[in-house]
Amino acid sequence: MHGYAGRVLRIDLKRDRVEYDTVDEDIAKSFIGGRGLGLRLIFGMGLGVDGIDPLGPENPLIIATGPLGGTRLPLATRAAAIFKSSLTNRWSYSTVGGTLGAYMKYAGVDAVVITGSSDKPLHIIISDGKVELRDARDLWGLDTVETEHSIKREFRDSAVLTIGPAGENKVPYACIGHEDWRQFGRTGGGAVMGSKGIKAITFIPTSKTVDVADDKLYQDLVRNLGKQAVMNPGMIPYRQGGTVRLIDTGNGMGFFPSIYWTKVVMPGWENISWEKTLKPKYFIKNGACLYCPVACHKVVRSSNGGYDLEYETTMALGGLTGVNDPQKLIDLAELADRLGFDTISLGNTIAFLIYLGEKGIVKGTPRWGDYDGIRELIINTAYRRGLGELAALGVKAISEKLGVQDLAIHVKGLEPAAYDPRTLKGMILNNAISERGADHLWSSAYAVDIAGQAGGRFATGEDKVRAIMDIEERNALYDSMLLCKFGRAIYTWDVIRDALNAVTGFGYTTDELRETAQRIIVLHRYMNKTTIDQDRLPPRWLREPVEYEGKKYVISEEEWSFMVRKYYELRGYDENGRPKPEILVRLGLINSS
Repeated sequence: MHGYAGRVLRIDLKRDRVEYDTVDEDIAKSFIGGRGLGLRLIFGMGLGVDGIDPLGPENPLIIATGPLGGTRLPLATRAAAIFKSSLTNRWSYSTVGGTLGAYMKYAGVDAVVITGSSDKPLHIIISDGKVELRDARDLWGLDTVETEHSIKREFRDSAVLTIGPAGENKVPYACIGHEDWRQFGRTGGGAVMGSKGIKAITFIPTSKTVDVADDKLYQDLVRNLGKQAVMNPGMIPYRQGGTVRLIDTGNGMGFFPSIYWTKVVMPGWENISWEKTLKPKYFIKNGACLYCPVACHKVVRSSNGGYDLEYETTMALGGLTGVNDPQKLIDLAELADRLGFDTISLGNTIAFLIYLGEKGIVKGTPRWGDYDGIRELIINTAYRRGLGELAALGVKAISEKLGVQDLAIHVKGLEPAAYDPRTLKGMILNNAISERGADHLWSSAYAVDIAGQAGGRFATGEDKVRAIMDIEERNALYDSMLLCKFGRAIYTWDVIRDALNAVTGFGYTTDELRETAQRIIVLHRYMNKTTIDQDRLPPRWLREPVEYEGKKYVISEEEWSFMVRKYYELRGYDENGRPKPEILVRLGLINSS
């Protein structure tokens, strides 16, 4: 098939066996790759969400690229990891940029399915579609960056995935690191990788070409999209300020979560402002994923040299915890990345403990803005010692252990990102219906709100629901092709269609692609057995207002109910949020009989 390596590797660590499968063309056309293909592979394995221990050998860890991986189309070098999360206890996924999406294809594979576990640390090496399992005891204990650099001294031209001490110790929100500061960040893929005894996975290219179906259309798209990636008005802000520019936007518009979700403007935020502080005093250079002209990554000065700072991390480790010293914030962020944490979950968890400490519920917590105490807790969490043993549980499990569920901020067990839904109301629906939990990238509703689309950021009507559903569907395709979601301004429905057809030759229509996106979204919900009970939001968002420019904002039950139920109606779910049988049949997920 055009656009595919044509190979799925199945690595069974329990039996020390590797099997080689081809990619079924019907499945490829119906689920594309990446997130869609990974979910379909798990569905085909017959694994029920209730019967799988996320840290048990039976939980598959799938790494998958998509048909655009390895092409020169801009923003197309991402890959997906699909697994059952030990943080949310649900089928989940995460995506990463860097070089992985291309180098997997160059190494001769579309997906790697890993089951079982190893008694000793392993380094898995994949090249030309073949697998080598190496002893990794010499790497165990190193941080993510040290591990990758050690491996690249031998395999200079490679794409490497690593875990740090947090993953080794199976902290449920441990991430998988890549290219120093990029991560499969959300829902704990690092814990799953660590539970299997895998310290690193390396992909070594043998060829750097991808067979495409329509070379003329493909070359035209490469040229045109390359220009649009740097000239389109929707792309220019990413090139100029990356994601960290949103520090200023979030505080200026009053949606920057701070002091554990009690404020939407961080006290002293100007100290970490991109325009006023970070850009003039700390910025070193731009960074970019492979073949990407946008270069949205902003490398800033850390105590160890240079670090790629992101907006979500500044919110979580700065806004939520009250750390507004720029150097201290940068150093905390680098430490967290090296130890192998999802910084969003980590910052939420530490801030939750500070919040509980202030109320006298937990003893020995740091204080707001307490750099030394927070730094110590981050390290202790990675190694699960002292108060870090409690912090390693994540917000949901901590709240259940202490009986303070009504104080915790999470959805489906996942801690939220940097967009308070009380002042960006499209995020009400985004956070509610995301299968990963409080996942800002499920439908990127913040982009609709910030731009003032569909009635503006405080609107909660049908127009807003439909606008969010449109991006939800495009995001399902972006995660499966794979494409960076920051390219949504140039990868419209028609461009998605043309890009996929140029590479694969499948001849999709736009309507067929919309149905493909719906198939991926509905399958995920069906696999997780999600109902309306899981789509509820944290009680504090509905009862505790935040203040912005002299006004108070809260989410009403009516706003949540209307948006969720209108979504169910339009998506084809019943009143309890379950996909109706006729929808499952239409999408080919169950038989009509």
